[in-house]
Amino acid sequence: MAIRLIVEWTQSSVRVAVCEGGGGRFRLRAVHAQPLPAGGDVVPALRALLESAGASRADAVGVMPREQVLTRVVKFPSMKTDELASMVDLYAKGQLPYSKEQAVTDFHVLNAQDGFSTVAIVACQRETVERTLSTLREVALVPVALTVSSWGVLGWYRQAAVLDASREPVLVVNVDDTRTDLVVVADGRLLTGRGIGQGSQDWGGTMDAAELLVLEAERTRAAVQKELPEIDVRSVIVTGLGELARWSETLGARLGLPAEAIEPPAVHRQPAASAVSAVVVGGLAGTETAESLNLGPPELRAHVRHRRQVRELVAMSAMLVGVLALFAGLLAVQGLRQERRAAQVDRVLAEVEPKAKRVREKIRMTQMTDTILGHRRALATVLSGLLSATPSAVTLEGLSFERGRSEVELRGNADSTQVILDYAKALEQLEGIAAVELKRSTRRSGPSGDRADFELLVRVRAATTGREEPE
Repeated sequence: MAIRLIVEWTQSSVRVAVCEGGGGRFRLRAVHAQPLPAGGDVVPALRALLESAGASRADAVGVMPREQVLTRVVKFPSMKTDELASMVDLYAKGQLPYSKEQAVTDFHVLNAQDGFSTVAIVACQRETVERTLSTLREVALVPVALTVSSWGVLGWYRQAAVLDASREPVLVVNVDDTRTDLVVVADGRLLTGRGIGQGSQDWGGTMDAAELLVLEAERTRAAVQKELPEIDVRSVIVTGLGELARWSETLGARLGLPAEAIEPPAVHRQPAASAVSAVVVGGLAGTETAESLNLGPPELRAHVRHRRQVRELVAMSAMLVGVLALFAGLLAVQGLRQERRAAQVDRVLAEVEPKAKRVREKIRMTQMTDTILGHRRALATVLSGLLSATPSAVTLEGLSFERGRSEVELRGNADSTQVILDYAKALEQLEGIAAVELKRSTRRSGPSGDRADFELLVRVRAATTGREEPE
């Protein structure tokens, strides 16, 4: 997590709120305080405090007292932020007691309705701003914004008080060691703020602090009604240092308003440090940076914006690299899985191949046997047909089969040559017979009469013998 510091100093002390978080949202981790000798330099005390807190070289938000800025409440005919910024710039050039080069300004909207916006313009002399920035830089801090103590009181109220719309607008009084903030808040927005250069350390002896607080509260109510006539304070909250309960009771009685006292956040302070109020730094610690008033000069805002863009670019680049690395990892895992699967398949195939080869050989032998048997059966059928087709006038004396030529040779005798020819024609009509050829015919005389000896070549079709027919 990133570390951000909220730095504030008064005439008698310096205090630092250490926050952790990121993206404009931070959470308070601790508040540290260090005494500041009368007339002493802020830089050594702040440097010592940062070293004891272990929070050096970090981004920092500086806090300026409300007394060092001036505020003007103006109504503009627009509700758009860009247009309001231009109108505020024009107003500041002509109506503020500082020239554009001598002042730093910012604004916040108090009310917006019916196309009009009531805006509080806050201005501070650039010399004061630069002095605060210089102090932060001298202790090796990186300023990212400058704000006003009133906004710290607003942040504390949002976090610490139980918001009750029926009791708002509420006057919040924060009594510090050497100064006091009086802030009017409604609907979580700062309506007006005042600061006085006196605090709990100044109200000793015979001074009646309650009377002074009543007087300042009355002035604050009057300022609110002057700037925003429709607004009137309905309750009072007192926090910070001193006799909070007694002061809140006196304020409530004198103003005729409900009043209560709320203890401020705890502070880790040095043993020699006097009590300080952590309301301002603690309130700013829990406030989003974009929601606070920023009196940082334009060049500081541009620098902070550039740093943020660079960080976002670096973060996006890191995310892209992470995505690419993840994608590459997934591809590598997928490739490894595929290699493992391929190896498993190869191993299984190697185990199955001999068995498959034996099966294929058995199938081939079986098919060959079936083919041979089929041919033998067909040949037997042909021979049976030959014998069946032999008439009684023909006497067969011999039969031989030449498989190489797919020929059956018939030898015998018949009553006459015509009987032999008729016998040959009859054989040609049999199924499986391709052709019948009379190879020899010879007449002879014997005791039983004249006979004709013959030899017939019967050519069998290839489908019968298992061989193709010759062309």
